[in-house]
Amino acid sequence: MLLNTAMKRRLYLIEFLAKQERWWPLEEAAAHLDCSTKTLITDVNYINDELEEYLHIDISKVRGIKAHPMQSNKINNIYQNVIQSSNEFQFLEQVFLNPDQDAEFWINKLFLSEATFYRMVSSVGKALKRRGLTLERKPFRITAPDERWVRFFYQAYFLEAYGTANWPFPIDRQELICFVMRTSTDFDILWDDHEIIEHAYLLMVTIIRASQGFLLSEAIYAEEDDLLDHLIKSNHSYSEKIASTQYVLVPEWYKETSRTVFYEYYTWDNQQQEIRIQTAVEHFLQAVSKAVDFPLSTRDEKKIVQQLMGLYSTYSLYPYDREILHNYSQESAQNIQRIYPIFSKIVSVNLREIEKDCNFPWVQKTESDVLCILLKEWENLPLQLESLRRRLSILIVSNMGIRHANMLRSLLKGQYGERFKIDLYKESPLFVSSAELKLFEEYDLVVTNDLLADYQHSNLMIVDNYLSETDWEVLNRRVITIQKEASDRYLEKLDATEFRSGRFVYPNYKHHERIATFIMDESLSQKKEQ
Repeated sequence: MLLNTAMKRRLYLIEFLAKQERWWPLEEAAAHLDCSTKTLITDVNYINDELEEYLHIDISKVRGIKAHPMQSNKINNIYQNVIQSSNEFQFLEQVFLNPDQDAEFWINKLFLSEATFYRMVSSVGKALKRRGLTLERKPFRITAPDERWVRFFYQAYFLEAYGTANWPFPIDRQELICFVMRTSTDFDILWDDHEIIEHAYLLMVTIIRASQGFLLSEAIYAEEDDLLDHLIKSNHSYSEKIASTQYVLVPEWYKETSRTVFYEYYTWDNQQQEIRIQTAVEHFLQAVSKAVDFPLSTRDEKKIVQQLMGLYSTYSLYPYDREILHNYSQESAQNIQRIYPIFSKIVSVNLREIEKDCNFPWVQKTESDVLCILLKEWENLPLQLESLRRRLSILIVSNMGIRHANMLRSLLKGQYGERFKIDLYKESPLFVSSAELKLFEEYDLVVTNDLLADYQHSNLMIVDNYLSETDWEVLNRRVITIQKEASDRYLEKLDATEFRSGRFVYPNYKHHERIATFIMDESLSQKKEQ
Protein backbone atom coordinates (compact mmCIF):
# COMPACT_ATOMS: atom_id res chain seq x y z
CA MET A 1 0.00 0.00 0.00
CA LEU A 2 1.62 3.25 -1.16
CA LEU A 3 0.55 5.40 1.79
CA ASN A 4 2.36 6.91 4.73
CA THR A 5 1.89 5.42 8.20
CA ALA A 6 -0.58 8.09 9.34
CA MET A 7 -2.90 7.64 6.35
CA LYS A 8 -2.79 3.84 6.65
CA ARG A 9 -3.81 4.16 10.30
CA ARG A 10 -6.65 6.57 9.45
CA LEU A 11 -8.03 4.24 6.79
CA TYR A 12 -7.84 1.35 9.23
CA LEU A 13 -9.71 3.48 11.78
CA ILE A 14 -12.45 4.20 9.22
CA GLU A 15 -12.81 0.51 8.32
CA PHE A 16 -12.76 -0.48 11.98
CA LEU A 17 -15.50 1.96 12.98
CA ALA A 18 -17.58 1.09 9.90
CA LYS A 19 -17.66 -2.57 10.93
CA GLN A 20 -18.23 -1.89 14.65
CA GLU A 21 -21.08 0.60 14.83
CA ARG A 22 -20.94 1.40 18.53
CA TRP A 23 -19.15 3.66 20.98
CA TRP A 24 -15.53 2.69 21.54
CA PRO A 25 -13.64 3.99 24.61
CA LEU A 26 -10.63 6.02 23.49
CA GLU A 27 -8.12 3.70 25.18
CA GLU A 28 -9.68 0.59 23.62
CA ALA A 29 -9.81 2.09 20.11
CA ALA A 30 -6.22 3.35 20.45
CA ALA A 31 -5.11 -0.16 21.43
CA HIS A 32 -6.71 -1.57 18.26
CA LEU A 33 -4.82 1.00 16.18
CA ASP A 34 -1.59 0.56 18.16
CA CYS A 35 -1.29 4.29 18.83
CA SER A 36 -1.73 6.76 21.70
CA THR A 37 -5.08 8.37 22.53
CA LYS A 38 -3.55 11.71 21.56
CA THR A 39 -2.72 10.38 18.09
CA LEU A 40 -6.21 8.86 17.84
CA ILE A 41 -7.85 12.22 18.59
CA THR A 42 -5.61 13.86 15.98
CA ASP A 43 -6.69 11.25 13.41
CA VAL A 44 -10.38 11.76 14.23
CA ASN A 45 -10.03 15.53 13.81
CA TYR A 46 -8.22 15.02 10.48
CA ILE A 47 -10.98 12.72 9.19
CA ASN A 48 -13.74 15.10 10.29
CA ASP A 49 -11.98 18.06 8.64
CA GLU A 50 -10.69 16.49 5.41
CA LEU A 51 -13.35 13.86 4.74
CA GLU A 52 -16.42 15.56 6.17
CA GLU A 53 -18.30 15.13 2.89
CA TYR A 54 -18.30 11.35 3.38
CA LEU A 55 -17.91 10.68 7.07
CA HIS A 56 -18.19 12.15 10.55
CA ILE A 57 -16.86 10.58 13.75
CA ASP A 58 -18.40 11.64 17.06
CA ILE A 59 -15.93 11.96 19.91
CA SER A 60 -16.67 12.13 23.64
CA LYS A 61 -14.33 12.08 26.64
CA VAL A 62 -16.82 9.86 28.45
CA ARG A 63 -18.14 7.55 25.73
CA GLY A 64 -15.22 7.52 23.29
CA ILE A 65 -15.65 7.55 19.50
CA LYS A 66 -18.32 6.36 17.12
CA ALA A 67 -18.76 6.81 13.38
CA HIS A 68 -22.10 7.76 11.91
CA PRO A 69 -23.48 4.83 9.89
CA MET A 70 -21.65 4.62 6.57
CA GLN A 71 -22.72 3.11 3.28
CA SER A 72 -20.08 1.16 1.39
CA ASN A 73 -20.21 3.61 -1.52
CA LYS A 74 -19.23 6.41 0.88
CA ILE A 75 -16.18 4.40 1.92
CA ASN A 76 -15.40 3.97 -1.79
CA ASN A 77 -15.46 7.77 -2.13
CA ILE A 78 -12.98 8.03 0.73
CA TYR A 79 -10.56 5.67 -0.99
CA GLN A 80 -10.92 7.59 -4.25
CA ASN A 81 -10.15 10.81 -2.38
CA VAL A 82 -7.04 9.29 -0.81
CA ILE A 83 -5.75 7.93 -4.14
CA GLN A 84 -6.27 11.22 -5.94
CA SER A 85 -4.50 13.24 -3.21
CA SER A 86 -1.49 10.91 -2.87
CA ASN A 87 1.81 11.87 -4.58
CA GLU A 88 2.66 8.19 -5.04
CA PHE A 89 -0.59 7.30 -6.77
CA GLN A 90 -0.62 10.45 -8.86
CA PHE A 91 2.92 9.62 -9.96
CA LEU A 92 1.74 6.14 -11.02
CA GLU A 93 -1.15 7.63 -12.99
CA GLN A 94 0.95 10.26 -14.71
CA VAL A 95 3.71 7.76 -15.59
CA PHE A 96 1.02 5.71 -17.32
CA LEU A 97 0.00 8.72 -19.41
CA ASN A 98 3.57 10.01 -19.97
CA PRO A 99 5.93 7.02 -20.09
CA ASP A 100 8.90 8.81 -21.72
CA GLN A 101 9.85 11.44 -19.11
CA ASP A 102 12.99 11.70 -16.98
CA ALA A 103 13.48 12.47 -13.29
CA GLU A 104 13.78 16.23 -13.78
CA PHE A 105 10.36 16.34 -15.46
CA TRP A 106 8.67 14.51 -12.56
CA ILE A 107 10.43 16.50 -9.84
CA ASN A 108 9.13 19.72 -11.39
CA LYS A 109 5.65 18.37 -12.15
CA LEU A 110 5.09 16.99 -8.65
CA PHE A 111 6.81 19.94 -6.88
CA LEU A 112 9.08 17.61 -4.93
CA SER A 113 12.69 17.87 -3.86
CA GLU A 114 15.11 15.46 -5.49
CA ALA A 115 15.60 13.52 -2.24
CA THR A 116 11.83 13.24 -1.63
CA PHE A 117 11.24 12.19 -5.22
CA TYR A 118 13.75 9.35 -5.13
CA ARG A 119 12.43 8.12 -1.78
CA MET A 120 9.00 7.99 -3.38
CA VAL A 121 10.38 6.20 -6.47
CA SER A 122 12.01 3.59 -4.24
CA SER A 123 8.75 3.01 -2.37
CA VAL A 124 6.72 2.80 -5.60
CA GLY A 125 9.24 0.42 -7.16
CA LYS A 126 9.07 -1.98 -4.20
CA ALA A 127 5.26 -1.95 -4.22
CA LEU A 128 5.13 -2.65 -7.96
CA LYS A 129 7.65 -5.48 -7.63
CA ARG A 130 5.25 -7.24 -5.26
CA ARG A 131 2.75 -7.22 -8.13
CA GLY A 132 5.14 -8.58 -10.74
CA LEU A 133 5.80 -5.15 -12.29
CA THR A 134 9.00 -3.17 -12.86
CA LEU A 135 9.43 0.61 -12.60
CA GLU A 136 12.09 1.56 -15.14
CA ARG A 137 13.87 4.89 -14.57
CA LYS A 138 15.48 6.00 -17.83
CA PRO A 139 12.86 7.02 -18.83
CA PHE A 140 10.26 6.35 -16.12
CA ARG A 141 7.84 3.66 -17.32
CA ILE A 142 6.24 0.46 -16.02
CA THR A 143 6.86 -2.90 -17.67
CA ALA A 144 6.27 -6.60 -16.92
CA PRO A 145 7.11 -10.06 -18.33
CA ASP A 146 3.62 -10.06 -19.86
CA GLU A 147 2.32 -6.66 -21.03
CA ARG A 148 -1.18 -7.66 -19.90
CA TRP A 149 0.01 -7.59 -16.27
CA VAL A 150 0.55 -3.84 -16.59
CA ARG A 151 -2.85 -3.43 -18.21
CA PHE A 152 -4.61 -5.41 -15.47
CA PHE A 153 -2.87 -3.33 -12.81
CA TYR A 154 -3.98 -0.06 -14.38
CA GLN A 155 -7.48 -1.35 -14.99
CA ALA A 156 -7.74 -1.95 -11.22
CA TYR A 157 -6.13 1.42 -10.48
CA PHE A 158 -8.51 3.49 -12.61
CA LEU A 159 -11.53 1.56 -11.39
CA GLU A 160 -10.64 2.31 -7.75
CA ALA A 161 -9.50 5.86 -8.40
CA TYR A 162 -12.50 6.96 -10.48
CA GLY A 163 -15.21 4.36 -9.94
CA THR A 164 -18.00 3.65 -12.39
CA ALA A 165 -19.44 7.18 -12.54
CA ASN A 166 -16.33 9.19 -13.49
CA TRP A 167 -14.27 8.75 -16.63
CA PRO A 168 -10.78 10.32 -16.85
CA PHE A 169 -10.08 9.63 -20.55
CA PRO A 170 -10.70 11.68 -23.73
CA ILE A 171 -12.36 8.84 -25.66
CA ASP A 172 -16.12 8.81 -25.14
CA ARG A 173 -17.01 6.27 -22.45
CA GLN A 174 -20.32 5.34 -24.07
CA GLU A 175 -18.57 4.34 -27.30
CA LEU A 176 -16.29 1.92 -25.45
CA ILE A 177 -19.14 0.55 -23.36
CA CYS A 178 -21.27 -0.10 -26.45
CA PHE A 179 -18.38 -1.92 -28.12
CA VAL A 180 -17.81 -4.13 -25.06
CA MET A 181 -21.54 -4.84 -24.77
CA ARG A 182 -21.95 -5.75 -28.43
CA THR A 183 -18.92 -8.03 -28.49
CA SER A 184 -19.82 -9.79 -25.23
CA THR A 185 -23.39 -10.32 -26.48
CA ASP A 186 -22.13 -11.81 -29.75
CA PHE A 187 -20.09 -14.31 -27.74
CA ASP A 188 -22.88 -15.06 -25.25
CA ILE A 189 -21.01 -13.59 -22.26
CA LEU A 190 -23.27 -12.52 -19.39
CA TRP A 191 -21.84 -9.32 -17.87
CA ASP A 192 -23.63 -6.90 -15.55
CA ASP A 193 -23.10 -3.12 -15.70
CA HIS A 194 -20.16 -3.15 -13.29
CA GLU A 195 -18.39 -5.87 -15.25
CA ILE A 196 -18.96 -3.96 -18.49
CA ILE A 197 -17.37 -0.86 -16.95
CA GLU A 198 -14.43 -2.97 -15.73
CA HIS A 199 -13.81 -4.21 -19.27
CA ALA A 200 -14.29 -0.72 -20.71
CA TYR A 201 -11.44 0.44 -18.45
CA LEU A 202 -9.34 -2.49 -19.62
CA LEU A 203 -10.07 -1.61 -23.25
CA MET A 204 -9.11 2.03 -22.66
CA VAL A 205 -5.86 1.04 -20.96
CA THR A 206 -5.11 -1.35 -23.85
CA ILE A 207 -5.66 1.40 -26.43
CA ILE A 208 -3.32 3.78 -24.60
CA ARG A 209 -0.55 1.25 -23.90
CA ALA A 210 -0.56 -0.08 -27.48
CA SER A 211 -0.49 3.49 -28.82
CA GLN A 212 2.60 4.13 -26.69
CA GLY A 213 4.37 1.13 -28.18
CA PHE A 214 3.83 -1.36 -25.35
CA LEU A 215 2.60 -4.35 -27.36
CA LEU A 216 1.82 -7.99 -26.69
CA SER A 217 4.47 -10.64 -27.31
CA GLU A 218 5.58 -11.86 -30.72
CA ALA A 219 4.23 -15.30 -29.82
CA ILE A 220 0.72 -13.86 -29.46
CA TYR A 221 1.09 -11.94 -32.71
CA ALA A 222 2.11 -15.16 -34.44
CA GLU A 223 -1.17 -16.86 -33.51
CA GLU A 224 -3.68 -17.21 -36.33
CA ASP A 225 -6.64 -14.84 -36.29
CA ASP A 226 -9.72 -16.49 -34.83
CA LEU A 227 -13.45 -15.76 -34.86
CA LEU A 228 -13.19 -13.14 -32.10
CA ASP A 229 -10.36 -11.38 -33.94
CA HIS A 230 -12.44 -11.23 -37.12
CA LEU A 231 -15.49 -9.98 -35.22
CA ILE A 232 -13.53 -7.13 -33.61
CA LYS A 233 -11.69 -6.27 -36.83
CA SER A 234 -14.96 -6.02 -38.74
CA ASN A 235 -16.19 -3.23 -36.48
CA HIS A 236 -14.98 -0.40 -38.72
CA SER A 237 -16.90 2.35 -36.93
CA TYR A 238 -15.08 1.50 -33.71
CA SER A 239 -11.61 1.44 -35.29
CA GLU A 240 -12.26 4.68 -37.19
CA LYS A 241 -13.26 6.48 -34.00
CA ILE A 242 -10.08 5.38 -32.24
CA ALA A 243 -8.00 6.40 -35.26
CA SER A 244 -9.51 9.90 -35.10
CA THR A 245 -8.24 10.46 -31.56
CA GLN A 246 -4.79 11.30 -30.20
CA TYR A 247 -3.98 7.59 -29.93
CA VAL A 248 -2.19 5.64 -32.66
CA LEU A 249 -4.13 2.63 -33.93
CA VAL A 250 -1.49 -0.09 -34.26
CA PRO A 251 -1.84 -2.50 -37.22
CA GLU A 252 -2.85 -5.45 -35.05
CA TRP A 253 -5.07 -3.40 -32.76
CA TYR A 254 -7.81 -6.04 -32.90
CA LYS A 255 -5.47 -8.73 -31.55
CA GLU A 256 -4.33 -6.39 -28.76
CA THR A 257 -8.02 -6.01 -27.92
CA SER A 258 -9.09 -9.64 -28.13
CA ARG A 259 -6.12 -11.05 -26.19
CA THR A 260 -6.46 -8.46 -23.40
CA VAL A 261 -10.11 -7.48 -22.98
CA PHE A 262 -11.39 -10.97 -23.75
CA TYR A 263 -8.35 -12.75 -22.30
CA GLU A 264 -10.55 -15.43 -20.70
CA TYR A 265 -10.80 -17.14 -24.11
CA TYR A 266 -7.03 -17.41 -24.42
CA THR A 267 -5.76 -18.63 -21.04
CA TRP A 268 -6.46 -22.32 -21.59
CA ASP A 269 -3.62 -24.67 -22.50
CA ASN A 270 -6.07 -26.85 -24.41
CA GLN A 271 -9.76 -27.69 -24.61
CA GLN A 272 -9.35 -30.61 -22.19
CA GLN A 273 -8.11 -28.24 -19.49
CA GLU A 274 -11.10 -25.93 -20.00
CA ILE A 275 -13.54 -28.85 -19.82
CA ARG A 276 -11.82 -30.17 -16.67
CA ILE A 277 -12.10 -26.84 -14.86
CA GLN A 278 -15.70 -26.31 -15.96
CA THR A 279 -16.66 -29.79 -14.76
CA ALA A 280 -15.04 -29.13 -11.38
CA VAL A 281 -16.89 -25.81 -11.03
CA GLU A 282 -20.21 -27.46 -11.90
CA HIS A 283 -19.59 -30.20 -9.30
CA PHE A 284 -18.88 -27.48 -6.74
CA LEU A 285 -22.19 -25.76 -7.47
CA GLN A 286 -24.10 -29.03 -7.29
CA ALA A 287 -22.59 -29.80 -3.87
CA VAL A 288 -23.47 -26.36 -2.51
CA SER A 289 -26.99 -26.58 -3.93
CA LYS A 290 -27.59 -29.90 -2.15
CA ALA A 291 -26.10 -28.67 1.11
CA VAL A 292 -28.47 -25.68 1.29
CA ASP A 293 -31.38 -27.61 -0.26
CA PHE A 294 -32.00 -24.94 -2.88
CA PRO A 295 -32.10 -25.39 -6.70
CA LEU A 296 -29.95 -23.42 -9.11
CA SER A 297 -31.61 -22.35 -12.36
CA THR A 298 -29.94 -23.04 -15.68
CA ARG A 299 -29.38 -19.34 -16.39
CA ASP A 300 -27.96 -18.64 -12.94
CA GLU A 301 -25.67 -21.65 -13.18
CA LYS A 302 -24.42 -20.47 -16.57
CA LYS A 303 -23.62 -17.00 -15.23
CA ILE A 304 -21.92 -18.32 -12.09
CA VAL A 305 -19.87 -20.87 -14.05
CA GLN A 306 -18.73 -18.09 -16.40
CA GLN A 307 -17.66 -15.91 -13.50
CA LEU A 308 -15.84 -18.68 -11.64
CA MET A 309 -14.07 -19.72 -14.84
CA GLY A 310 -13.16 -16.06 -15.23
CA LEU A 311 -11.61 -16.01 -11.74
CA TYR A 312 -9.53 -19.05 -12.66
CA SER A 313 -8.42 -17.39 -15.91
CA THR A 314 -7.55 -14.11 -14.18
CA TYR A 315 -5.27 -15.62 -11.56
CA SER A 316 -3.78 -18.09 -14.02
CA LEU A 317 -2.72 -15.23 -16.28
CA TYR A 318 -1.86 -12.66 -13.57
CA PRO A 319 -1.11 -14.42 -10.25
CA TYR A 320 -0.98 -11.24 -8.14
CA ASP A 321 -3.47 -9.21 -6.12
CA ARG A 322 -5.55 -6.90 -8.28
CA GLU A 323 -6.84 -4.45 -5.67
CA ILE A 324 -4.95 -1.19 -5.16
CA LEU A 325 -6.10 0.05 -1.76
CA HIS A 326 -9.24 -1.80 -0.86
CA ASN A 327 -10.50 -5.33 -1.46
CA TYR A 328 -14.24 -4.76 -1.79
CA SER A 329 -15.04 -8.45 -2.21
CA GLN A 330 -13.17 -9.29 0.97
CA GLU A 331 -15.13 -6.71 2.93
CA SER A 332 -18.44 -8.01 1.59
CA ALA A 333 -17.39 -11.61 2.19
CA GLN A 334 -16.67 -10.85 5.85
CA ASN A 335 -20.27 -9.68 6.24
CA ILE A 336 -21.53 -12.84 4.51
CA GLN A 337 -19.37 -15.04 6.75
CA ARG A 338 -20.70 -13.32 9.84
CA ILE A 339 -24.38 -13.55 8.92
CA TYR A 340 -24.29 -16.91 7.12
CA PRO A 341 -21.44 -18.87 8.80
CA ILE A 342 -22.73 -22.34 7.91
CA PHE A 343 -23.21 -21.44 4.25
CA SER A 344 -19.73 -19.88 4.20
CA LYS A 345 -18.27 -23.08 5.63
CA ILE A 346 -20.07 -25.13 2.97
CA VAL A 347 -18.55 -22.93 0.26
CA SER A 348 -15.06 -23.06 1.77
CA VAL A 349 -15.00 -26.84 2.20
CA ASN A 350 -16.27 -27.54 -1.29
CA LEU A 351 -13.91 -25.02 -2.86
CA ARG A 352 -11.05 -26.82 -1.17
CA GLU A 353 -12.45 -30.08 -2.51
CA ILE A 354 -12.11 -28.98 -6.15
CA GLU A 355 -8.60 -27.60 -5.61
CA LYS A 356 -7.26 -31.08 -6.20
CA ASP A 357 -9.11 -31.43 -9.52
CA CYS A 358 -8.03 -27.98 -10.72
CA ASN A 359 -4.53 -27.75 -9.21
CA PHE A 360 -5.50 -24.20 -8.27
CA PRO A 361 -5.76 -22.46 -4.84
CA TRP A 362 -9.47 -21.63 -5.00
CA VAL A 363 -9.80 -20.87 -1.27
CA GLN A 364 -6.73 -18.69 -0.95
CA LYS A 365 -7.25 -16.73 -4.16
CA THR A 366 -10.99 -16.55 -4.76
CA GLU A 367 -13.08 -17.48 -1.71
CA SER A 368 -14.25 -13.91 -1.06
CA ASP A 369 -15.14 -13.40 -4.72
CA VAL A 370 -17.00 -16.72 -4.89
CA LEU A 371 -19.13 -15.90 -1.83
CA CYS A 372 -20.11 -12.55 -3.35
CA ILE A 373 -20.86 -14.09 -6.74
CA LEU A 374 -23.11 -16.78 -5.27
CA LEU A 375 -25.15 -14.31 -3.19
CA LYS A 376 -25.53 -11.93 -6.13
CA GLU A 377 -26.11 -14.29 -9.04
CA TRP A 378 -28.07 -17.13 -7.40
CA GLU A 379 -31.63 -15.85 -7.54
CA ASN A 380 -33.43 -15.92 -4.16
CA LEU A 381 -30.55 -17.68 -2.41
CA PRO A 382 -30.54 -14.99 0.33
CA LEU A 383 -34.19 -15.83 1.07
CA GLN A 384 -33.29 -19.48 1.53
CA LEU A 385 -30.31 -18.65 3.74
CA GLU A 386 -32.46 -16.35 5.86
CA SER A 387 -34.96 -19.15 6.38
CA LEU A 388 -32.13 -21.40 7.55
CA ARG A 389 -30.74 -19.01 10.15
CA ARG A 390 -31.17 -20.06 13.77
CA ARG A 391 -34.67 -19.44 15.14
CA LEU A 392 -34.25 -17.41 18.33
CA SER A 393 -36.45 -17.51 21.42
CA ILE A 394 -37.30 -14.14 22.94
CA LEU A 395 -39.19 -13.30 26.13
CA ILE A 396 -40.70 -9.83 26.48
CA VAL A 397 -41.18 -8.35 29.95
CA SER A 398 -42.88 -4.97 30.43
CA ASN A 399 -43.72 -2.95 33.53
CA MET A 400 -46.43 -1.23 31.48
CA GLY A 401 -48.67 -4.28 31.24
CA ILE A 402 -49.37 -7.12 28.87
CA ARG A 403 -50.78 -4.89 26.12
CA HIS A 404 -47.52 -2.95 25.99
CA ALA A 405 -45.58 -6.24 25.92
CA ASN A 406 -47.77 -7.41 23.05
CA MET A 407 -47.06 -4.16 21.20
CA LEU A 408 -43.32 -4.79 21.55
CA ARG A 409 -43.84 -8.29 20.20
CA SER A 410 -45.72 -6.87 17.21
CA LEU A 411 -42.80 -4.55 16.48
CA LEU A 412 -40.36 -7.45 16.58
CA LYS A 413 -42.65 -9.56 14.42
CA GLY A 414 -42.80 -6.76 11.88
CA GLN A 415 -39.01 -6.83 11.71
CA TYR A 416 -38.29 -10.56 11.92
CA GLY A 417 -41.53 -12.17 10.73
CA GLU A 418 -42.11 -15.73 11.90
CA ARG A 419 -38.44 -16.59 12.22
CA PHE A 420 -38.40 -16.10 16.02
CA LYS A 421 -40.51 -17.50 18.83
CA ILE A 422 -41.55 -14.54 20.98
CA ASP A 423 -43.26 -15.11 24.34
CA LEU A 424 -44.68 -12.61 26.81
CA TYR A 425 -44.33 -12.50 30.60
CA LYS A 426 -47.93 -11.90 31.63
CA GLU A 427 -47.42 -11.24 35.34
CA SER A 428 -46.08 -8.13 37.08
CA PRO A 429 -42.26 -7.87 36.82
CA LEU A 430 -42.30 -6.43 40.37
CA PHE A 431 -42.79 -9.94 41.75
CA VAL A 432 -40.60 -12.41 39.87
CA SER A 433 -39.60 -15.53 41.76
CA SER A 434 -36.16 -17.13 41.55
CA ALA A 435 -37.73 -20.13 39.78
CA GLU A 436 -39.19 -17.83 37.15
CA LEU A 437 -35.88 -16.04 36.69
CA LYS A 438 -34.23 -19.40 36.16
CA LEU A 439 -36.59 -20.04 33.26
CA PHE A 440 -35.74 -16.61 31.84
CA GLU A 441 -32.16 -17.85 31.34
CA GLU A 442 -33.35 -20.42 28.79
CA TYR A 443 -34.31 -17.68 26.32
CA ASP A 444 -31.84 -16.31 23.81
CA LEU A 445 -32.98 -12.80 24.69
CA VAL A 446 -35.05 -11.26 27.46
CA VAL A 447 -36.26 -7.87 26.19
CA THR A 448 -37.56 -5.49 28.85
CA ASN A 449 -38.25 -1.79 29.21
CA ASP A 450 -36.78 -1.60 32.72
CA LEU A 451 -34.26 -3.28 34.99
CA LEU A 452 -35.32 -6.60 36.50
CA ALA A 453 -34.54 -7.12 40.17
CA ASP A 454 -31.92 -9.84 40.77
CA TYR A 455 -31.48 -10.55 37.07
CA GLN A 456 -28.26 -9.54 35.31
CA HIS A 457 -27.92 -12.48 32.93
CA SER A 458 -26.11 -11.86 29.63
CA ASN A 459 -29.29 -12.43 27.61
CA LEU A 460 -30.97 -9.34 29.14
CA MET A 461 -31.62 -6.36 26.85
CA ILE A 462 -33.22 -3.14 28.10
CA VAL A 463 -35.03 -1.04 25.48
CA ASP A 464 -37.08 2.15 25.35
CA ASN A 465 -40.84 1.91 25.80
CA TYR A 466 -41.11 2.40 22.04
CA LEU A 467 -38.05 0.91 20.36
CA SER A 468 -35.57 3.60 19.34
CA GLU A 469 -33.25 3.55 16.35
CA THR A 470 -30.39 2.68 18.71
CA ASP A 471 -32.44 -0.19 20.18
CA TRP A 472 -32.91 -1.65 16.70
CA GLU A 473 -29.19 -1.34 15.93
CA VAL A 474 -28.22 -3.08 19.17
CA LEU A 475 -30.93 -5.72 18.76
CA ASN A 476 -29.84 -6.60 15.21
CA ARG A 477 -26.21 -6.88 16.30
CA ARG A 478 -27.14 -9.14 19.22
CA VAL A 479 -29.33 -11.33 17.02
CA ILE A 480 -26.50 -11.81 14.52
CA THR A 481 -24.00 -12.49 17.31
CA ILE A 482 -26.24 -15.08 19.00
CA GLN A 483 -26.94 -16.83 15.71
CA LYS A 484 -23.27 -16.86 14.72
CA GLU A 485 -22.15 -18.21 18.11
CA ALA A 486 -24.71 -21.00 17.87
CA SER A 487 -23.63 -21.78 14.30
CA ASP A 488 -19.96 -21.80 15.31
CA ARG A 489 -20.69 -24.29 18.10
CA TYR A 490 -22.54 -26.46 15.59
CA LEU A 491 -19.70 -26.26 13.07
CA GLU A 492 -17.16 -27.34 15.69
CA LYS A 493 -19.01 -30.63 16.06
CA LEU A 494 -19.04 -31.40 12.35
CA ASP A 495 -16.28 -33.01 10.38
CA ALA A 496 -15.45 -31.66 6.92
CA THR A 497 -16.74 -34.90 5.43
CA GLU A 498 -20.25 -33.91 6.50
CA PHE A 499 -20.09 -30.99 4.07
CA ARG A 500 -18.97 -33.24 1.25
CA SER A 501 -21.64 -35.83 1.90
CA GLY A 502 -23.98 -34.49 -0.74
CA ARG A 503 -26.81 -33.89 1.70
CA PHE A 504 -28.49 -31.06 3.56
CA VAL A 505 -26.19 -30.12 6.46
CA TYR A 506 -28.08 -27.39 8.34
CA PRO A 507 -29.14 -28.22 11.91
CA ASN A 508 -32.74 -28.44 13.08
CA TYR A 509 -33.22 -25.23 15.07
CA LYS A 510 -36.63 -25.99 16.55
CA HIS A 511 -37.04 -24.98 20.19
CA HIS A 512 -38.89 -26.86 22.88
CA GLU A 513 -42.10 -25.17 23.89
CA ARG A 514 -41.65 -23.18 27.08
CA ILE A 515 -45.12 -23.27 28.62
CA ALA A 516 -45.55 -22.05 32.20
CA THR A 517 -48.33 -20.37 34.15
CA PHE A 518 -46.46 -17.05 34.24
CA ILE A 519 -45.60 -16.97 30.51
CA MET A 520 -47.99 -16.21 27.67
CA ASP A 521 -46.59 -18.62 25.10
CA GLU A 522 -46.68 -17.20 21.60
CA SER A 523 -48.22 -20.26 19.98
CA LEU A 524 -50.97 -20.44 22.62
CA SER A 525 -51.78 -16.74 22.47
CA GLN A 526 -52.09 -16.95 18.69
CA LYS A 527 -54.61 -19.79 19.01
CA LYS A 528 -56.68 -17.69 21.44
CA GLU A 529 -56.69 -14.77 19.01
CA GLN A 530 -57.98 -17.08 16.27
